Amino acid sequence: MLCQFTFSNYKSFKGEAFLDLFAESISEHKESLITDKDGQRFLPVISIYGPNGGGKSTVLDALDYLGRFVNVPIFMMQAGKVGSADEVGEDEPPYQAVPPRKDIYFKFCEECAEEPTEFEVLYRNLGYEFKYELSLIHGNIIRENLYGREIGRRNARVVFERSDDGIEVGNELKGLPLDKVRGSFPLISYISAAYDIEIVNKAAGWFRYATVMNYDEPGKDHMALIPKGEAIQKRMVAMLQEMDINISGMRVEYDENGRIREVFTRHSVGGKEHELRLEDESSGTRKLFSCLARINQYLEVGRLLLADELDAKLHPKILRYIIEGFTDPSINKNGAQLILTSHDMVNMNPDVFRRDEIWFCSQDYDNSSNLYSLVSFSDERGRKVRKDEIYSKRYLEGHYGADPYIARGLDWEVDG
Repeated sequence: MLCQFTFSNYKSFKGEAFLDLFAESISEHKESLITDKDGQRFLPVISIYGPNGGGKSTVLDALDYLGRFVNVPIFMMQAGKVGSADEVGEDEPPYQAVPPRKDIYFKFCEECAEEPTEFEVLYRNLGYEFKYELSLIHGNIIRENLYGREIGRRNARVVFERSDDGIEVGNELKGLPLDKVRGSFPLISYISAAYDIEIVNKAAGWFRYATVMNYDEPGKDHMALIPKGEAIQKRMVAMLQEMDINISGMRVEYDENGRIREVFTRHSVGGKEHELRLEDESSGTRKLFSCLARINQYLEVGRLLLADELDAKLHPKILRYIIEGFTDPSINKNGAQLILTSHDMVNMNPDVFRRDEIWFCSQDYDNSSNLYSLVSFSDERGRKVRKDEIYSKRYLEGHYGADPYIARGLDWEVDG
């Protein structure tokens, strides 16, 4: 479960960006909140709005980058591409542990090139709450800290603290040869892959399932995730029917190696059954096939889903159906969370979202992005947003600061 995420000097964000999933003390939709065993309440969904180029996707990308920074070295060590501490130490390892891009700093500021890109994430996993901090300059780690506490206990303890001055560790890591790990290789990854330390395994394991699904990419329409098992496929068809999609069934053909050869959809038309290949369906239907199985999977196990441009090619009612899967406790029984970017105005209303679930990205005079929530926004007179406002109308009129450039367009006239 994601609690808070902070980052700075990353792509379009020069200053600090702060995303908060702790529920505010407001009255709307209390029943939709995720309540952990210590009574702390969290948001099941956040929708980020703003103009094109405003930084919405960068928020998801920053969390995805941090996840890849932690995950990729673990996968490579487990695959045998990197082994002992010596191999990730003074000698150049056969695998570059840092994700390909190192120039991730804010580009409209010369000084930012030599300033750190910083990440801080507070999250919960398997009975623990963790805080992981990471600072990078050109792909080299200048600070990396991990703290953890059992949920229900007050004080967190140091798992490790890493800086230019050396490495300090808690009791679980005493005696491990960590001083040899090179500066571009995350300690959390090395310890998780090389040793069986429960608290580090739990801390690193959370990053495995925080991935961005980018539905602004045309190729995603053709990348259908088909669930295995007839029961799960029937459930997926039932979901499509609840969305008024005229699909009565599906059939999957496999080759001799058990790989999917072809997927067919069934349609009841005029009392007769007809089949279409999935690739002959509309792009919107193909998109549903590409995301519904994964959404179901994340809801069942209680994971964090990051979806960029989820509303592209989807009817607003279908988008609302997906959102309600996360905000309905009878469906979302295990604390799954959805963070999406969106331009959809139909669902930007108090019936769908709490004020702390609507966030905005805007651009400053120096082209840097800002991130803030609707519940924290106040106008020039210091007035907060009321829960009965028509959010979409006020947003389009530019009242919330993240000007989508549409309000000016309402006054356009056709010449001649």
